[in-house]
Amino acid sequence: MRKIAAYYLMTLGLSSLTFGLFLGIYSFVMYGDMIIALFTAAIALLYGFVVYGLFAVPLQMKLQKKARTFNVMYLLIYSVVAFIAAFLFFVINEPASIAWTLQSYFYYMLSIAAAVIYWLWDSLILYKRTASGV
Repeated sequence: MRKIAAYYLMTLGLSSLTFGLFLGIYSFVMYGDMIIALFTAAIALLYGFVVYGLFAVPLQMKLQKKARTFNVMYLLIYSVVAFIAAFLFFVINEPASIAWTLQSYFYYMLSIAAAVIYWLWDSLILYKRTASGV
């Protein structure tokens, strides 16, 4: 059980780090300022850790009962959950912005990137776990 929990934590940590780096690079490309990019990366890492921990890890535990690596259905499930989580984050942050959120390309990019990042790390770590026999 301890080894399985370590794999969940490894997926959570690596996904959060990758998500933070992705948004930091995006911020640097958009604004050209390293300070803003580093701040964005740090905030995105914390945001990713909390949101992945609340939404993705419990879903991952549920999906791991029939574990399959690089399953497209898992990617679709992670995507739906990512859209819901990002929508809740945007609406809680600015309740009057529901229409803007659904029209924003950033909402879709953020949701898809979060889902793909978590799915990729989940599949890679699951592949490593099944190869080692845990």
